[in-house]
Amino acid sequence: MWFLSPAKRSRRNTVTFRMGWSRFFLGEANRTSEPDILYKVKEIAEAHDTVKDHVPQLLWHHKFMNPTSAVQEALGVPEPTTGGCVLYILVSRKLLPITKLQGKELFDVWRHMQATLLFGRKGSHHRDVSPGNLMWYWKDSKRIGILNDYDLSSLADDPGPRGNERTGTVPFMALDLLTKEGQLGEVKHLYRHDLESFMWCFAWISLHYENGVLLPRRLRPLDEWATLSAVACGKKKLFFLNNMTASAPSESDIDGVTWDFLVDSFLVLKRDADELYYLRLKRSSSSGEGQQPNAQDPDLDAVLSKFTGSEGWAKLSTLE
Repeated sequence: MWFLSPAKRSRRNTVTFRMGWSRFFLGEANRTSEPDILYKVKEIAEAHDTVKDHVPQLLWHHKFMNPTSAVQEALGVPEPTTGGCVLYILVSRKLLPITKLQGKELFDVWRHMQATLLFGRKGSHHRDVSPGNLMWYWKDSKRIGILNDYDLSSLADDPGPRGNERTGTVPFMALDLLTKEGQLGEVKHLYRHDLESFMWCFAWISLHYENGVLLPRRLRPLDEWATLSAVACGKKKLFFLNNMTASAPSESDIDGVTWDFLVDSFLVLKRDADELYYLRLKRSSSSGEGQQPNAQDPDLDAVLSKFTGSEGWAKLSTLE
């Protein structure tokens, strides 16, 4: 069975197909390839027990050497694009979608998967944390989460596009990136952005699925986000954070413990967004004009503790 992945934003449009346990996608010829990034990620994981089980296991891959620009030239297309894309085939072990889980099961797989944020510290940013890339598998009667699909990822020493490159799946991108400055490449991608994407993913799955089944459109409160431009989506997300009472689902739509955790997480995101807004406002009228307020990553453990220290996190963690 073939299907398209959710729309992603990158400097060049990427299209991904899946068939069984195989994935076919067009990647930029001048980027570090996904197999090379996965080898680097595996190397990092082998030295850290907390993440070694959360790395995709690549069984086989192949790269077709002729870029699309060469194909266009051979077909006589006038002024073919230089560089172009190349076709990759990747075969991995069987993985299951995280959207099949809910409540405590979803939370446990999701929170353990965040160990992969370590890769950002070691120079490998995923850049597309989204529900379609959150998978899991069974190991020793336990569900193990996998952050999959590294086709938009980058390494700190990449010779090609990186740093301020605009990538991701819009509804799950960090608010800091869903701004005019973010879309102009003036906001550096940091690993706290991937952490925020994890939070939006949990909210999206919890509010859009019930018992692993996608809810009817009228019951999916965030659906519109997937149809908007990046900046428009950012504005909608900010409106959502400032009007959570109006957005709250009924008791029959979601269990109370999960909703309490979502509210705690939304409050953290709102406070962080407000803090960045006022920091930019102050810098625009001072000698620091033009400096990025997020030019350096804060301590990830301190950022994560804002979520893990919440009452909602504690309740879900101890839930049987």
